[in-house]
Amino acid sequence: MKKVIFIFLLLCSYSISNAQTKALFEDSNYTDILKRSKAENKPMVVMFYATWCAHCNKMKSDVLKTPELISYYQNTFVCMGINAESKDGLDLKSKFKGKFIIKAYPTFVFLDSNENVLNCISGEFKVEEFMNEAKNALNPATQFTTLKNAFYADVTSAENCIKYVIAARKAGLDATKIAESYLNTRKPEEIYTEANWKIMANGINNIDAPEIQLIANNKEAFAKVSSPTRVEKKLVFVVSDNLRPLAEALDTINYNKRRPIAEGFHIRKVDSLLFQYDILISENTKNWKNYRKVADANVEKYLWKNASNLVEISSNYLNHINDKTALDNAIKWTIQALTLGESLDKYVLISKLYQKEKNIPKAIEYAEKGKTFGSNLGWKTDDIDKLLNELKKH
Repeated sequence: MKKVIFIFLLLCSYSISNAQTKALFEDSNYTDILKRSKAENKPMVVMFYATWCAHCNKMKSDVLKTPELISYYQNTFVCMGINAESKDGLDLKSKFKGKFIIKAYPTFVFLDSNENVLNCISGEFKVEEFMNEAKNALNPATQFTTLKNAFYADVTSAENCIKYVIAARKAGLDATKIAESYLNTRKPEEIYTEANWKIMANGINNIDAPEIQLIANNKEAFAKVSSPTRVEKKLVFVVSDNLRPLAEALDTINYNKRRPIAEGFHIRKVDSLLFQYDILISENTKNWKNYRKVADANVEKYLWKNASNLVEISSNYLNHINDKTALDNAIKWTIQALTLGESLDKYVLISKLYQKEKNIPKAIEYAEKGKTFGSNLGWKTDDIDKLLNELKKH
């Protein structure tokens, strides 16, 4: 009898241990999870992840293996994971695009059994934070629908507005109309308050919105209710959020339409971003004439301490631009890159730039410096040797 009891306790212990070590958010079929949610009368939590996402992998290997967390979530929710970039993941994102939008990984969406959003969070969390977000999803006072209803019951309430704006943003939704619904109830002289700044800072992200122009034209007034740093960070974020995707997509029509707005902010960090986007577009469209125009005007202003970017732009000059004045600039930039740190590739680059200018003595001079540098470090200098042989034939 004692032996039977011992085996029974051992099996129970194994079962509990196995449950505690079982990973949360294992890949599942959403339809099956929804059925379980209804049958067990439990809300769901769906983890949208990407296989390449370091934050997702960190959560899976660390936080989501915490026994306390596993126990709480398994007893309280029906959980599933889904690769957001798989066919099933794309289909599920499309199904819910009116309720939430996945903009970052991992994203955890808390849903009731009727598929209403309770809470939505993105990013890497510590155990305590992740537990608190689960409790927010279960608390009727902090659920998404409650915050939404409270706001529309009184759109003049700054407190209700900011809570709903933050909830909407966490769900990946555009909060512009929410913020504007409240702001339209304020008189111009009532705008410059800390609460209104929070609403604009969190809710307005469209660079075309009049509120963004209001902030840009009244930086000092808004700085008094927030800080100069926060005002600048807001405008820099708006530029990045609006113009970077257009530049990467080579949508030059919409980029050039919005670029003057950003330029009008008169913020150095914004001008630096515009330079990066202009360079990106010019390079990817192979508009080397414009590439040179943009680089000549901005490299020394924004990239003088960035060796890798100096080398990258100078390399494009070597490969695509023939004007002597432009090549002189590329040589100057590569020399600056060398002062920031020697490397064989920089010596090869500057030698080839001089070669392209037909200044063979200078090309040989830098090639020999590169050979000496590499040899002193015990590196192979095959590329430099080949270049030197070629140069000395002239």
